[in-house]
Amino acid sequence: MDVEILKAQHRRIIRLGSALGGLAEILKTQDDASRARELMTALNAALIEHLAIEDGELYPVLLRSDDPSVRQLAEDYVDDMGAVSGAWAHYFDEWSQARILSDRRRFATASKGLIGALAHRVAREDDTLYPAMEAADARSSSMKGGAVGAS
Repeated sequence: MDVEILKAQHRRIIRLGSALGGLAEILKTQDDASRARELMTALNAALIEHLAIEDGELYPVLLRSDDPSVRQLAEDYVDDMGAVSGAWAHYFDEWSQARILSDRRRFATASKGLIGALAHRVAREDDTLYPAMEAADARSSSMKGGAVGAS
């Protein structure tokens, strides 16, 4: 699996999250609240796309690894993502445009916390999970290459 696709998605998630967090801090008008919902919707779509690839391609490979530490790593990330996904779903559902405008300070606080959690998750995946996937791919390629060379 080419983790560069996932890393590119991470960059988009971070850009959208940063834009949302910045807007949440200065939000004042109906137009600001509307833009915040647009950013939330774009970020939601980016997260859904990203998680579909991780759930469909990344985790299945890692969960079948011969290395128990890689399998455990994948299980830990799957469990952790459930909590992050749940927090995002609650945030996304809770903060309608009207609600954002009526409680701007609380929206800014909620946004800062959730975007921080997403940024932390992205950094952990880039630092730990994706290198494990790349190593699994390298082992798989070398095993295939060895089998071909042996014939």
